[in-house]
Amino acid sequence: MKFKMFIKVCGITDKKQAKQIEDYGATHIGVIHFEKSPRHININKIKDIKENLQKSKLVAVVVNPTEDLVKKLLDITDIIQFHGDESLEFIKKFPKERVIKAFRIKDENSIEKIKPFVNENYLILIDAYSEKEYGGTGKQINQKLVLKVKNLTDRFILSGGLDEKNVYELIKKYKPFGVDASSKLELKPGIKDLNKVKNYIINAKKAFGEISE
Repeated sequence: MKFKMFIKVCGITDKKQAKQIEDYGATHIGVIHFEKSPRHININKIKDIKENLQKSKLVAVVVNPTEDLVKKLLDITDIIQFHGDESLEFIKKFPKERVIKAFRIKDENSIEKIKPFVNENYLILIDAYSEKEYGGTGKQINQKLVLKVKNLTDRFILSGGLDEKNVYELIKKYKPFGVDASSKLELKPGIKDLNKVKNYIINAKKAFGEISE
């Protein structure tokens, strides 16, 4: 069986950059629909990005959305990434295979919150904790906490402070299901340094290839 890689670049705002990143080999491209984010884009722009993609899955990142908004985004994109305080009951309203539930990992209590979602076999994403921001901080998660998550499930996407320099080592170390990078690959919020993105994808593919052998 061929190993399926999950390599995501998040916080995309420009459809030309999205297409280029797809051509580099990103399996998933993330767009933010949350007005408080400096990388927020509207529904029409999300549609434009989706129409320009052929291979990469488009992931819409939301924070405590309404049910109607999620349904609207699922009509346009491939996957919804819930990055707020959404309950298990709420996300059960949507197809499991089209959901990623993100958690900002601060301490042991954060890991307790993951357990019900893992028990229901949801794909989870772990990100560094910030009081002020829902992701995109460039911070890395504490190593001990990543290992505790790994003891719960192998189906986790590692996020938080990933870039072209550290992604290879982190994949080899933690063997996650997938990786996600955003702010450390940017020139400014929402605009990527395409050279960094290209090398991030090359290094992630190399590491995933090696851990799957």
